[in-house]
Amino acid sequence: MRRFLTAALLAGSATLALSIGADAHSLVRMSDPPDGARLARAPSVVLITFTEAPDPKLSQVQILDTSGRQVAGGPASAVPGAPTTVAITLPPLGDGVYTVSWRTVSAIDGHVATGVFAFAVGAQPVPPIPLAVATPAAPPSPLGVTGRWGLDAGYGLLLGGAWVDLLALQDFSLAVLLVVGVGDVLALMGALMVAEAARENAGVDWSFFLGTSLAHGMELVILPIVAAGVAVLAAWRLQGSPRRVALGICAGLSALAILANATVSHAASSPLAWLMIPAHWLHVLSYAVWIGGLAAVLVGIRGLPTIDKARAVGRFSVVAGFAFAAMILTGLVRGIDEVGSWSNLFATTFGWLLLAKTALFFTIAPLAAANRWRYVRMAVAGIPRLRWVSRGELVLAAVIMVAAAFLTTLPPPSFVPAVASQNFPHVVVEGVDYGTAVRVKLDVAPGYPGLNRFTVTVREDKTGRPVSGARLFLLFDLPARPEIGESVLELRSLGNGIYSAEGVRLSLAGSWTVTVVVETSTTSYDAVLPIKTAERP
Repeated sequence: MRRFLTAALLAGSATLALSIGADAHSLVRMSDPPDGARLARAPSVVLITFTEAPDPKLSQVQILDTSGRQVAGGPASAVPGAPTTVAITLPPLGDGVYTVSWRTVSAIDGHVATGVFAFAVGAQPVPPIPLAVATPAAPPSPLGVTGRWGLDAGYGLLLGGAWVDLLALQDFSLAVLLVVGVGDVLALMGALMVAEAARENAGVDWSFFLGTSLAHGMELVILPIVAAGVAVLAAWRLQGSPRRVALGICAGLSALAILANATVSHAASSPLAWLMIPAHWLHVLSYAVWIGGLAAVLVGIRGLPTIDKARAVGRFSVVAGFAFAAMILTGLVRGIDEVGSWSNLFATTFGWLLLAKTALFFTIAPLAAANRWRYVRMAVAGIPRLRWVSRGELVLAAVIMVAAAFLTTLPPPSFVPAVASQNFPHVVVEGVDYGTAVRVKLDVAPGYPGLNRFTVTVREDKTGRPVSGARLFLLFDLPARPEIGESVLELRSLGNGIYSAEGVRLSLAGSWTVTVVVETSTTSYDAVLPIKTAERP
């Protein structure tokens, strides 16, 4: 039954990897010029500050005029002393509205982010639609999620096995040393999978990827893991005190690898990074000491129960108790920093995953308490029941690590509000044609009477596939003012079922009827949508 439950949970997590749409990580915190700014003089440079440090070599910025022509662009330049900021130099610009379209790869976790904002020079700031259309956020990479899981599981077996073999067991155990070796291989494979997922997300080959800051961050993680593997081999070959020294070095190197991982995690992008990086390090370290150590103890006390094995369990229990408390405290600190508010906890995918992880943790806590306060005190007589309960702990811990791996693929909700507050006002309506063959979404920005940018997305209603290569018109009627008559605006295709144009058809305040006419090579579709102009703030 337990094997079936484990398989079902892991299969469900694999399905979740394909169904969750991951929001981009490296989001814009601020820009100069700001989104929607109206400038008397054209700037000479555009600065963009992100919530996480982007990799400059893998980041691109384009400056587009209202016709969609690129007036500047290319790889972004790093700003000395400001790792989260990139710059793009501008040529002399004339009056008009300019779109800044950006694509970055996070130097923290390798995830790709795209976005757009606009500013005006000597003109009304009408927000252009992304003429270089941002691709939808991709779901979490199964390779990346699996790699994160392997990295955490490897840390547990590597550090947990090393300290148990060194301090908890009465005699050195080659079987536990094998657990340490398996952990080292698992951590190394996980790190390489994470690096490969980041390279795939960036869309570059390995020769280019190895020269990026993202790859350098992964090197800092991989090198201590490789060195710890050498220490494991040394412990296997040596005897007596030199073997203990090798095990101690292995434990220290694994702790160093966990620290390196903390410096390239979301903790490094927190405004309180000086506190969050140590908290993240101690959180993973405590988990490894507790859960990894538990797996090693089970291997070390296999066979008939003896007094020496009971004493080893007692020594492990003392250390695990402190690790358990440290993990609760640091998890609370990290959760508060990343979630940011109660509403984010219940209204975001990140929050729901964190709640699931917490629920599983409170399921495992009674099992740990039963071991510590009952079966450990029973000494030799308690070992058989302790083994059975501990296996349940490890199964639940493996599932908790799945949730933790997914959390690394999502941006912490506390990153998002600063971005959302910068969005330019716009009005969005959706509908279908009379035959329900196509679904259209009309985005009007800013939605005030006067000059607006109109964008229509057209997709097949049943399949969701974009309808491209069509001619598209908008017909405008103001029912309250029939004397105004009907006006027409033709939109141009931007690809991927998206059409856009700028115009003054919403010239008066009120409730308009807008008919979207889609003409393909074989037929045409009409969808009638209501639009009420927005009031200027």
